Order: sequence, then structure tokens, then C-alpha cells
Amino acid sequence: WDPSAPGAKPEDKPGKWVGLDVPDFNAFLAPDAKNGDKPFIMRADLVGGFFGPLNDGPFPEHYEPVESPTKNLLSRQQINPVVKIWKVPDQKNELAPVGSKDYPYVITTYRLTEHHLSGVMSRYLPMLAELHHSHFAEISHELAKELGIQNGEKVTVVSPRGKVHVTAMVTHRIKPFTIDGKTVHLIGVPWHWGWKGVEQLPGSKGDITNDLSSTVGDPNVFIQETKAFVCNVKKGVV
Repeated sequence: WDPSAPGAKPEDKPGKWVGLDVPDFNAFLAPDAKNGDKPFIMRADLVGGFFGPLNDGPFPEHYEPVESPTKNLLSRQQINPVVKIWKVPDQKNELAPVGSKDYPYVITTYRLTEHHLSGVMSRYLPMLAELHHSHFAEISHELAKELGIQNGEKVTVVSPRGKVHVTAMVTHRIKPFTIDGKTVHLIGVPWHWGWKGVEQLPGSKGDITNDLSSTVGDPNVFIQETKAFVCNVKKGVV
């Protein structure tokens, strides 16, 4: 605990809450105002704390994702012991082992400014759909060179659950990691594409990124683990 760097504190001048954290209410609400000393509205007691009495609490701990290219370097517990893994009949939810040679790359999925959620609404708006000419995967220059992939070429991204065909976007925004002395490559794939879109814009349609991700959720609110899992990348449509 570093008292010189509090999460959030009131300050007389300019009369607002300041610090490393941001209160969930009006930043100019005085501490002596009604509920002015209760800045964290998403907590039952309305105040911050170190103790988190939820399913995987009470204190912060690092676990690797269910699918990971490396063992947990901080403890012997590889993954969250109370993680939610769904077992649904007839649903393919295979998981890659730690350090899988078949799926050596880390993949993260994310949103784009121009699209909304799964894209069901934004893919039908030409002024938005035309801003991204096709579904794509961001790949580092290092990985592209290693795999012989050129910017704009079609690639296939494969996971234990499925595969998608996307356009390679070779970029400096994505960088490889060095983990436990080994190079680990990362790719990024947005998840707004689907089977339908603007007919005059073929690039508004594309494979569904979530076909790659596992049906795994965090133990508290079951948010799907789509920010970090593993995959392979193959040149061309295979």
C-alpha cells in the first residue's frame, strides 16, 4: 500500500476527485454531500477495497487463460480453479493443452470503432460497412515474415473449435512477446463480421470470429474468455 498514490481522493482545488482511479459518480461531488463518500456504485458497500468476496476471491491472483502458450510463471496453479467451462452436448468445445504445438499463437478478439457489437446493425449501413473492406486479422511483421504472408493476402485462422478465413493486415501495432525466454506471437481479430451485410459490399460479410473461441467464462459473471486463447495461422484459404 502506497499512501502517496491513493486510488481516488477529494481535492479542494479545483474541487474534484483526483488520483489513479476514477469515481463512478460526478467527479465534482463533495465528500460531505449525500453519498459523496461512496464513489464506487458497482460495489455493494459503495466503497473501494482490497477484499473481493466473490467466487474466486478474496484477493487478486494471476492465472493463465484456460488456453495458454506457457505455464504459469508465478504459481503452480495454472488456471482459475473455479473457472466456468460449459459442457454442452453436440457443441465442439475442445481445449488446447498448455504449450500446444498445433496452436502456437495467442489470439485476442476486439471491437472496432466503426461497428457495433456483432455487427448485426452496422454491417447493413453502407457508410460504416465500407470503412472496412473485409474481415481481417492483425499480424505482426515478424510473424508475417516467418510465415511468408504478405499484407492483403487471405489467411486461415484455426483453433481447436473451428476456423475463419480473413485478410492479413500486417502491422506494427501487433508485437511478439518474450515469455519465459521464448518468442510468442500474437494476432488480433475483430468480431463484428457475419454471414449477412450490404449486398453491394462483399467485404461487409465474413466468417464469425467467435467460432474460434472457447465456451469458457469467468467464475463471477461468466464473461466469455475471448481476450486470450490460442490459434494457428495458415497462408491461404485452407
